[in-house]
Amino acid sequence: MKREAGQPIRRVVLLCGLAGLLITLIAAGPASAGLRAGVATVDITPPIGGRMYGYGARGDAVSTGVADPLFAKVLVLADEEQALAIVTVDLGSFAKAMAQGVRDRVSADIGLERVLVIASHSHSTPTPDPEFPSAEEPWTDTAVRKIATAVVAAHRALAPARLGLGWGELDGCHNRRHVLADGSVAMRWANREGTATSPVDRSVAVVAVDTAAGRPLATLVNFACHPVVLGPENLRISADYPGAMMALVEAEIGGQAMFAQGAAGDLNPFWDKTPPAEGGFEQKDRLGRALAAEVIRVRRGISAIEPGPLSVESQVIRLEPRWDLESPEVEAAFRESEFGWIFERYRERFGREHDAEITTVVLGKALAFATFPGEFFVEHQLRLKASSRLPNTLFFGYCNGELGYFPTIRAAAEGGYGATEATIVEVGAGEKLVDQALIQLHYQAGWLHRVPRF
Repeated sequence: MKREAGQPIRRVVLLCGLAGLLITLIAAGPASAGLRAGVATVDITPPIGGRMYGYGARGDAVSTGVADPLFAKVLVLADEEQALAIVTVDLGSFAKAMAQGVRDRVSADIGLERVLVIASHSHSTPTPDPEFPSAEEPWTDTAVRKIATAVVAAHRALAPARLGLGWGELDGCHNRRHVLADGSVAMRWANREGTATSPVDRSVAVVAVDTAAGRPLATLVNFACHPVVLGPENLRISADYPGAMMALVEAEIGGQAMFAQGAAGDLNPFWDKTPPAEGGFEQKDRLGRALAAEVIRVRRGISAIEPGPLSVESQVIRLEPRWDLESPEVEAAFRESEFGWIFERYRERFGREHDAEITTVVLGKALAFATFPGEFFVEHQLRLKASSRLPNTLFFGYCNGELGYFPTIRAAAEGGYGATEATIVEVGAGEKLVDQALIQLHYQAGWLHRVPRF
């Protein structure tokens, strides 16, 4: 819906087909005042033969092929005052040291300091190994170099742009924590029958970035669901369902599609860990098609919005460990359980990543998002969105760090995977970071003030 010359700005409300969900669109001029955007895409697929991410059940097995390539996709947004690079990567995680490597290169080249690297969390991607394929030329260094080069290219391509936002809905995942009548937790990894569970967040946020003339530059999709349709039996590199979704959106819409994972810590696809022999690749494509169809439907109905000034703020918050990771009793408890394989990895991870970085971004009153460095349970996302006065507030997880699971306080008390065995941050760390993000968002939006206003 383009505004004709002389036509006043008007608000249009469309009723969507799914669950009566409302999308509010604002017709605006050809470009958002002062907003510029640039994009770039780079292939970061590693050589085969390296260890794969996410499943202890794989043991020492290594990748044997490439089912679909892995990409890093960059969107740089800028106005007269600030610039920000959003990078989405088809990887299980992106360690703080790798993110800092990208930042250092970009800063040295063009002086851009604000770089966010968001991992999709696919479990069919490589484990970052500083000695693969060789210690002299590790793939991790190659990926950092390629991503930094892409950020620079996107920044140099900055041009006037339009921004739009729409909301959709997809029933594609379930909460894998089943709280029993006695208060204990049973893990329900797969749910092929699609039984309703709670809590989940079925919302699909679609951020549209177009040229001033209306040509699609980027479609940024925010959805919360573990990319684990493919299980440990699969040894072929794949971006899982987000990769299938992005390929379809790009073919249909144009420009580049990007996937920003939400708070997927306790959300799994209905067809979880599906072996290739049981249709794993078909099922990841099926979920990708369903998500792509909803994204395309929403994207086609989006009009430009006036975003207002770009405001970016980052905070680094020191977290304490959940467990005394140097305690012989704690180590023994881990090693005597089925999760003994993760103890050394988590001890090393907390030692290098205990400082949690959160970044909050506000574009006037039109759009906001906050980033978090780990696997947050979905209730954190729901609370961020419900508590923010900004009506379009997005939650980006797995960003600029890999501090493991952030359960809610209640879930930590209940137990279960991600709430006890696989979390290393202090109880309440998720609530602490979400609260800080909310406070900062409201300062940036102008609803909180450093000097009292009576």
